[in-house]
Amino acid sequence: MKITNVRFAPWVGCQYVDGLDGLRILLVCESHYGAKKHERPTATPEIVKALALGEMHPLATKRLRRHPHFTKIMRAVTNTRRHATRDDKAEFWSRVAYYNFIQEFIRDKRITPRENSWKSGEDAFSDVLDVLVPDLIVCLSLRNGRRIRSLAGNTPVAVVNHPSSRFTYSNVNSVVARGKQNALLHKTAKQSFFRSDLFDRWSKATDSALPAPGAHLSQEHAASLLTQRQRAMKELDGTIAALYRLTHNVVVVGEPRGPFPAQMRG
Repeated sequence: MKITNVRFAPWVGCQYVDGLDGLRILLVCESHYGAKKHERPTATPEIVKALALGEMHPLATKRLRRHPHFTKIMRAVTNTRRHATRDDKAEFWSRVAYYNFIQEFIRDKRITPRENSWKSGEDAFSDVLDVLVPDLIVCLSLRNGRRIRSLAGNTPVAVVNHPSSRFTYSNVNSVVARGKQNALLHKTAKQSFFRSDLFDRWSKATDSALPAPGAHLSQEHAASLLTQRQRAMKELDGTIAALYRLTHNVVVVGEPRGPFPAQMRG
């Protein structure tokens, strides 16, 4: 099994390999927000289904409202301002991948992520690039743009404002459009794509994840879901840590936290 530091599986649309406008496009934002206890491996596809596609968790008492974050991204990448139908949204998200760079929940959107949170995301992002092999990366974060470019190698990168920070279509759409043109020029021939074990696992996670229910669950169902999330996250973190120790001949000193044990010695 391939070692990966990716804790939150990216959203991988079912037609991602075929791409959008002839390109495999990876959309990269910053982080998830919420309490650490709600971290789970399928957080990203759950949120895309609920807030981008408007799907409802089967046990929820109410549907979550679609979030303008995802509408802005779709309009920027497709370079259109027209109203998008449900079918339009489904088609778009089926053809792209979406990933949050930071591999831990940030408690509140007003909190600036710590430098080590950005740093810890680098290895995971490199794994995402190796698995998804995008033709174009759209980085929706000016403050993370330099880091993304340094990790992207020869893959073209379009860096634009985060949808919540001085985001204007007049500026963003043109940058993404130029990025797509540049990526098409770099893609001189149809490149082969190898479906790795991780790719299949992330695709399956995208397909099987249930939409995030938010607070619209009964107390009983909310407690049960929290237990499931914590169990899944603990299992993945344990696997990541165990594989790391096995391949790096590492002895853990103290109790590991998440996939990045704080104290290790070789």
